[in-house]
Amino acid sequence: MVWSCISWYGVGHIVDVGKNMDKSVYLSVLQDDLVKSMTDYCKENGLKMTDFEFMQDNDPKHKSKIVSEWLSKQDFSTMEWPPQSPDLNPIENMWNTLKKSLFKQYDCPPASMDEPWTRTFETWYEITEKKCQIYIKTMPQRCIDIIENKGLWINF
Repeated sequence: MVWSCISWYGVGHIVDVGKNMDKSVYLSVLQDDLVKSMTDYCKENGLKMTDFEFMQDNDPKHKSKIVSEWLSKQDFSTMEWPPQSPDLNPIENMWNTLKKSLFKQYDCPPASMDEPWTRTFETWYEITEKKCQIYIKTMPQRCIDIIENKGLWINF
């Protein structure tokens, strides 16, 4: 399983979290990789942490007490999430883009156990800022659609 984030400024750090991610692992990923990604975005673009709004779905580990408490103490805000729309986040589109790119680039099976991760890592960092922006620009319409659908699942 991998974790990463995206912003208007491109992809964030990507990390291999192993097979399972519980609330403790998720918190560690946020503390290390989310903060590292946001810090890099800030340095590279003259931003502050308060310029960001973090998105995550309602997965139980995301809503756990330890994660919620940590998020509440951060300088960035966290978006409230509709209960029936777990795939509203534009990063879901980005994971699909990553998968398609991997299948397109590599027509032979990996030669080692490490190669799938290496391929994923390299392909992730090839995703452009513009590609991230395309998906992020869809958020206002996604929010309108969710409101019109009374918080239930939407197709996008």
